Amino acid sequence: MKKTNRFPICYWCGIPHKFLHTPDGKIDRSRVEEMKEAGINLIDSMYSPEENKEMLKIAEELGLDVIVYDSRISDAIKNPDRRRELLFAVAGDYKDYPALFSYHIVDEPSSAMFETLADIRKILGEADPEHEAYINLFPNYASPEQLGNATYAEHIEEYIKTVNPEIVSYDHYHFIKGEPVPHPEIEDERERMIFESACSKVERAGFFDNFEIVREICLKYNVPYMIIVLVVEHGPYRNLTEAEIRWEVFQSLAYGTERMCYFTYWTPGVDNTDSDSYWHWKNGMISKDGEKTEHYYMIKEINAELSKMGDALMNKKSIGVFHTNSAPETKTKLFDGFGAVKAIRGDDMTVGFFEGGYAVFANKSYEKECSADIFTESMIEIFDTESSEWITVESVDGKYSLSLDPGDGLLVHFLEKIKI
Repeated sequence: MKKTNRFPICYWCGIPHKFLHTPDGKIDRSRVEEMKEAGINLIDSMYSPEENKEMLKIAEELGLDVIVYDSRISDAIKNPDRRRELLFAVAGDYKDYPALFSYHIVDEPSSAMFETLADIRKILGEADPEHEAYINLFPNYASPEQLGNATYAEHIEEYIKTVNPEIVSYDHYHFIKGEPVPHPEIEDERERMIFESACSKVERAGFFDNFEIVREICLKYNVPYMIIVLVVEHGPYRNLTEAEIRWEVFQSLAYGTERMCYFTYWTPGVDNTDSDSYWHWKNGMISKDGEKTEHYYMIKEINAELSKMGDALMNKKSIGVFHTNSAPETKTKLFDGFGAVKAIRGDDMTVGFFEGGYAVFANKSYEKECSADIFTESMIEIFDTESSEWITVESVDGKYSLSLDPGDGLLVHFLEKIKI
């Protein structure tokens, strides 16, 4: 895997081909700069080899990394006899570009594909050992039929043991409109199952349990993990507020995600494509017509904070995640003291602890502010995202008072108590 010294922030659904070029036929650099301005540092390039190479050059100039998709990878999945030839050709075309971060392989495979994906990983690893083979998995609300496994935990563990991935990626879209969505007639079987899974619950539970399963198994096998969170309104999913997006981001950071990914950057459905007739895509970061939406500016502001907090947590292992007051789902753990923290009293929070005395406190509510008192004998520093500096705060009788806006998170460092 390519080494990086920054917290990767990426997305799904980049620049549609219709908007990719300037009138002279070159890639529109301003569109790539627009991504960077939003705080994204890992972009996709899913075009022809020539366009991918041009995108890699632009990204290098702008200090961005790139996930490349090449149709020969899909051909290699389908054609085992030509697999090695195709994958070596792909790696030969891209591996020497400094901006290359990973190769996009496939989205949401069933376990029936795992042996094939293991072979893809092995061959690409021989052709280019420096760059990741990126695969994204189903969420825990996928059916056993979609997974090819009886349980979600079995699916994740089989995937890791069989494919040996560089990172475990999955998507989980938490926020439903709160009203039933009629099921359209969908001919494509895979799309039909995805749509039905999306509509299977009105106010979806499982966000935390999904993280608990992925985190536990990934820590067992020492594999990093990441999440793709919801931005775009579609199907049963509602138009999110900034606080709701913040909630997704900072709950995920507390759980130790090592990469943040948004679904989507560009709103799908350009020219009524991407199954727009039943998903009815709206309000990505960029509209179908290429205009910045409110979500663009919301996420730009969130990323300005997330990137600095994520950088501060780089290479720090998640060692415990707890919930104050009550455990919201079946696999979550109630806080009852951990490390330097004896007790937390106040409103509902998620608290993720990391190696070296670091912790992320995340407001469990996206509707109201929260506050809590942290009881510890340790000295404490709070990370200021504006200055990127650690600020020492004073305790009152061993108690620190914290407050968070709706959906927000705070990075804290507990230090050894100074002995006099």
